[in-house]
Amino acid sequence: MVTVANILGYSLVGVAGKTDLDVVTRLDLDPQNQNQLSQSLRSNRWRTEIIVVNCRNKSVARKAGQDRRVDLVTYPVSDKWKHNYLDRQQAGLMRDSGAGYLIDVSKLLATDAYFLRKNIEYLKRNLGIALKRDIPVVASSFATEPLMLRDPFGLAALLSLLDVDEDHALEMVSKNPNNMVTQNRAKLKDSYIQDGVWVIEDE
Repeated sequence: MVTVANILGYSLVGVAGKTDLDVVTRLDLDPQNQNQLSQSLRSNRWRTEIIVVNCRNKSVARKAGQDRRVDLVTYPVSDKWKHNYLDRQQAGLMRDSGAGYLIDVSKLLATDAYFLRKNIEYLKRNLGIALKRDIPVVASSFATEPLMLRDPFGLAALLSLLDVDEDHALEMVSKNPNNMVTQNRAKLKDSYIQDGVWVIEDE
């Protein structure tokens, strides 16, 4: 899949898992409660470049939204979609902590017309709230096999289903994730202490 992504024109690829290639290491957490989330963050934050939290309940979502160790928050699309979504309170927590909203673009590839309509409705609502609160938005293919991959413009084109124009869609596909990776790689250096505080060695 990494080889296909390279052919499609990507220069930076996030991978949820181990690889021998020079790619962004991404860890997708799927905690059942706040304690599980805290334990996972404590164990993995300083050895993983991007951490995504899949929020299946409001308790986990609130914790993920206010914890600065979380990079991206996403929500599963399920039969409980009416009760589990990015509300205004959650968006406020994410804005203050710096967490971004992650769009699962694979949900826009649904072949069933009913589920595609529901997915679009669900994702548009979350995206609208994120943009109103100036939360950084990242779009991911969530690809599990090569056939699910799209080139950057193809991925951005799918976001038109959510009424996102091309310029903003390309930001979600390239600029926003690149900025996040650059910041996190800097934080993983030994010279980083906390936001705004670095160790500077005299030459």
